[in-house]
Amino acid sequence: MVSQRIAAIIIFAAAIEHHLERALWKLEGANPMGIRPETDAKMISDLIGCLKHSPQPCQQERSAPLLETWCNAARLAFAIRNDIAHGVPTNLGDTLTFMNNPRWHGEKRKRPFSDYWADDHSLDLIRHVFAVLLRVIVGVSAEKVTLAGLTKPPLLRALRDSNSILSEMACKDYNPTFEKY
Repeated sequence: MVSQRIAAIIIFAAAIEHHLERALWKLEGANPMGIRPETDAKMISDLIGCLKHSPQPCQQERSAPLLETWCNAARLAFAIRNDIAHGVPTNLGDTLTFMNNPRWHGEKRKRPFSDYWADDHSLDLIRHVFAVLLRVIVGVSAEKVTLAGLTKPPLLRALRDSNSILSEMACKDYNPTFEKY
């Protein structure tokens, strides 16, 4: 079951990257046909930053917190995805843990150490978060959907909840999975 949950997270992340690039094209009014788009081969953190600062079609949509909340949640979610995809898997007790950029031999690393404890509850939460992020970015990238059309209360609530969960998980001083969830 752990492997299935991890696979779902990785698959959701890949789909988000695909639709994020298309969302940027849509918001910027870019037509990539026959050219190499500026978004090609960019790191996911750069693409998220591009979306956060992308031009938005109208003032009403600019006031909606949809893209800002999505970008913050996506940045935190992809940090966990990177721990899973690039971290060294280890068992600590009964919990699978992914340690990214460990310094076991005293070496220096370009990026700081990070880890993700992949217990059943946190994997379910992260899988749900990635599903919400995917749903939003698919809507943003869709040709026939406007940002205003996405700002429905249930979707905004799911996005805010996802951002809240990820923000708590990002805090290394407090692990919410054992008490709150």
